[in-house]
Amino acid sequence: MYQNRMRDWPVSRVAFLLLLGMFVSQPVSAQVDITGLWRPMSRNQDGSGMTGDAAGMPLSPAGRWRGDSWSPEEFDVAEWVCRPHAWDYSFDGGLSPIRFWPEIDQATQQVIAYHGHINQEEQETTIWMDGRPHPPEHAVHTWSGFSTGEWDGNVLVITTTHLKEAYIRRTGLMRSDKTTLRTRWRRIGNYLQATVIMYDPVYLAEPYVRSTMMWSIDPAMVMAPYPCEEATETAVPRGNVPHFLPGQSPMPGLNPKLTDRFGTPYEARLGGPMTMYPEYIAKIKAMPKPETVFGGRDLGQ
Repeated sequence: MYQNRMRDWPVSRVAFLLLLGMFVSQPVSAQVDITGLWRPMSRNQDGSGMTGDAAGMPLSPAGRWRGDSWSPEEFDVAEWVCRPHAWDYSFDGGLSPIRFWPEIDQATQQVIAYHGHINQEEQETTIWMDGRPHPPEHAVHTWSGFSTGEWDGNVLVITTTHLKEAYIRRTGLMRSDKTTLRTRWRRIGNYLQATVIMYDPVYLAEPYVRSTMMWSIDPAMVMAPYPCEEATETAVPRGNVPHFLPGQSPMPGLNPKLTDRFGTPYEARLGGPMTMYPEYIAKIKAMPKPETVFGGRDLGQ
């Protein structure tokens, strides 16, 4: 009887039901599994090694002035003892093994959030996947910020706001607490890649992109603890803020008479949006180059 009724249905209705079944049985979007233990792969950190060098960074005038005033003694003030690296800076450090795990709603079996733990000073983050909005601007700012995520095909796109001010490089090149981060996590087989796009209306004149961070999956990796105990280790008096006045920084990257092993001219080391683009290479070749290599020999020898 059932088969006879099926034969009596119009062909268009049968085709519609078959098509509907195909959509119901398929996931809404292609997603991959980013959870697990991930070991960092070797990478080149930004910069030439000359403290103060900002070539390739789209610094605004405010960002350049902030870098000019920075002093290495800033790390030695009592107020900064056990200051953690920000979550997004920790990606680029040497101690960046990461563990991701999901938070799942048992009733619906939907992922509510991903949680992340990174070895560098044991920073953690929560990436909310349930569509909740970001808090108002005056809400608390933290080292990891407030993150929401959504899938773009096989790429997990994370938007992070409410970050504390922190460094892009630990040599005075900063991002402000108004920064928004877009992080794109992409799994390629047993490898995980992070591309970070930084938007800072204060210290950056254009978005800054980093895409060199790669990890490989390692289920047997041991996540070591990273304890920190407060102690008086320096002679910088409490309440002092080490700094240099404009034009008085002794950092080698800001010394017009020095260069790096590549012969980078002083003007390029000041940074700015134009230094990010390949076309700037032609301009660099036309600039005068200092003859003395920082920590090395003269280029003329």
